Parts: sequence; structure tokens; C-alpha cells
Amino acid sequence: MHRTACTEQWEVGMAEEIDVEMQDTGEFLASIRSTTGTDEIVLMFDDAEEVSDGVLGNDEASVRATVDFLLSHQPSGDLPDRIDLVDIAAAYDGAIESIRKLRG
Repeated sequence: MHRTACTEQWEVGMAEEIDVEMQDTGEFLASIRSTTGTDEIVLMFDDAEEVSDGVLGNDEASVRATVDFLLSHQPSGDLPDRIDLVDIAAAYDGAIESIRKLRG
């Protein structure tokens, strides 16, 4: 993982690199770069602690783990432009626990 003052990068497998940057309180921009280009999604995490019963936070580590979780289910090009943690938890059984494990 490479760290800078306001962004964090990490590589997922060999094909994707993820940059996460806080845009506003509870709003993060994730840029997902792969061999086919770059996709960007905005993740809404303002209710993260409430939605996850305190397991996840409104922080870059939780967002990065969430992006990794989403990419394990679908390609970055198929992800919506904006997504809320509430919607992820509703769409995937066990999502919060899986994201917690990825977060470490």
C-alpha cells in the first residue's frame, strides 16, 4: 500500500489499482484503474457505523475494503456511479461481515 496525505492506493490482484479519496464527510471517490481503463465510483459512508452496528467506520480503510468486496462480485465497469453502504448491505447477504474481514 502506498500512502499520501489524502489518498491511499492498493492493488487488487494484478489487474486493478484502487485510489480512495475523501470528498466530503461520509463521501469517498474510488478510482479503479485496470488494464482496460479507469472507473470511478462515489461511495456514501455517512451512516456506516449505524448500518454496520459499529463494525465499519466512515473511513478510507472501510471504503477500500468495500470496493474490494464489490470487485469480488462484479467488474468495476458494472458498478454504479454512486453507491451507499446501506444499498450494499441490502443487496448482499453477509456483506458487512465480509467487508469487516477484508478490512482486517
